[in-house]
Amino acid sequence: MNMFNVRAWLAVLLGLVLLASACGGEVSDDAGDDDGVTAASDNASEDTVDDSSSEDATTGDAGGEDDGGEDDGGEAAEGDEPNIYIDPRGGVFADFQAGFDRGDHPFTQLDSYCVAHDAAADRVDTDDGISADEISIVHIKSRLEDAVNIGFGIPVGDMNEMFRVYVDHINEECGGIRGRMLSLETIEVSLFGPTTQEERNAACLQATDDYNAVFILNSSGFQGSATLCIVEENETMFISTQGQPDEFMERSGGRLFSLSNTNSENVRFAAQDLLASGLLTSDDVVGVAAPDTAGQPEDVEEHLVNVLRDAGLEVVFDIIGCGGSTVCTEGVSESVTNMRNAEITAFFNVMGILTAPGYIDEMVNQGFQPGDVQFFASDFNSQASELVSGQIANSPTSGDLYNGAVIIDFRDTGLYRAEGYQPAPLQEMCAALYNENNTVGALHSWNDPGDSSYGMSVSVCNIVRTAARGIYDAGDNPTRDDVVAAMNALGPVDFGAMTPASIEEGKGALPNVIQTLDFSFPCTQPIPYERSNGDPVCITGRNDFRPSPR
Repeated sequence: MNMFNVRAWLAVLLGLVLLASACGGEVSDDAGDDDGVTAASDNASEDTVDDSSSEDATTGDAGGEDDGGEDDGGEAAEGDEPNIYIDPRGGVFADFQAGFDRGDHPFTQLDSYCVAHDAAADRVDTDDGISADEISIVHIKSRLEDAVNIGFGIPVGDMNEMFRVYVDHINEECGGIRGRMLSLETIEVSLFGPTTQEERNAACLQATDDYNAVFILNSSGFQGSATLCIVEENETMFISTQGQPDEFMERSGGRLFSLSNTNSENVRFAAQDLLASGLLTSDDVVGVAAPDTAGQPEDVEEHLVNVLRDAGLEVVFDIIGCGGSTVCTEGVSESVTNMRNAEITAFFNVMGILTAPGYIDEMVNQGFQPGDVQFFASDFNSQASELVSGQIANSPTSGDLYNGAVIIDFRDTGLYRAEGYQPAPLQEMCAALYNENNTVGALHSWNDPGDSSYGMSVSVCNIVRTAARGIYDAGDNPTRDDVVAAMNALGPVDFGAMTPASIEEGKGALPNVIQTLDFSFPCTQPIPYERSNGDPVCITGRNDFRPSPR
């Protein structure tokens, strides 16, 4: 693999991990032609705040011990007031929290990561990885530090230490989960290179055969056939930050969970929303150029192109070749010529971190001027990330052309730029716990523009606690199937900046809302995304969150 392809592959895979923006929040990744990087942070802007709400309040408190009984499931006892967080942002945030009764559940409180509770009596060994005293979990880590030597280091902190801190806190401060301690193992795989997929499959087998993992957890990018090795072949639960194909979700038997939408949801939700809002109408001629990466043309055609055509829009749909690499250049010039001849008025970007810049450059070369085309995107191939879409501005004329792109996605990218921004209680609780208990001297803050570790710590915090909640809800002596059933019945879940999210039967992708985001270049907003190779860019959400059009 030559240095260019290594750097390219890396740039993308880095994003796979990042559930953190430079200023905090949440980063997530998508499987795509470049594996993708996504970034986000949350903000409560004034127009969403309900003045009648207290700024940071719950109507209940975790306080005291939980009896650990199998039937309480963390619900408030009959006659008790519900334990509801009053979200000061109002709107969909307040509506979501109104339906999330945290009761006295030891793994849903906002003033403590977990609450000490009684151990279940008469614990016995029940299943592989579930003994009377321990439950096995495995963190598979892609070695992001591999990127440093070729100039792609991104500060996301010590992920191994993050997983250790949150697991140790559950074991040491809260009595484990109904008396069972979490037994954490870590397996590391390379970030890039010709053996990466083999290493991922080997990690799957080590986690499932050697460690009998009940859960496998990942916050650093993990995709491809190894995912099916985990959830289908070895019937093990997997929680990842990365968006997964619908097919994998269906084949997982309810064992695959993601902090991102599925690939097809990304483009389908965007298409439906743009049509409903009138940002796209039957008068538009829309251009779409999809990479020929396995599965992507089919997802784009079915869930984007056909949705627009069914609504009466003319769509010019091309497939560009990648030659098995992460850079897709085959047929780009011809595709741009097709767009020019069709006189497109809009272009929907579904390309990856290394492909989109070259395509937009070619649009400039063939005479497209700012204002000729309205650009749209979703998080398909991570185009809701400043790190990914910012590469389009490597050529300033291409950045000027793409300026004003509208993105539809669940991420809260850039909301921290609003005056008076404060992180959500969940973010602050997670970050404080890590800052106070890590052994590597880390002190991560949301407003450090050079540090994405705050968001990563929040992401890991959410992943571990979601798994713990599923194990707790499965009862005193659960089998692996009991934990699967409990996970699929969690309902409302805590997620990053407390954005509405849930896990339900048949829905393992957590997000429940979308918003409109805007790409600006050059960016003059506070705390812009600074780039080493040019003027800063920004993706900033409008904070107009609404339910996803499922």
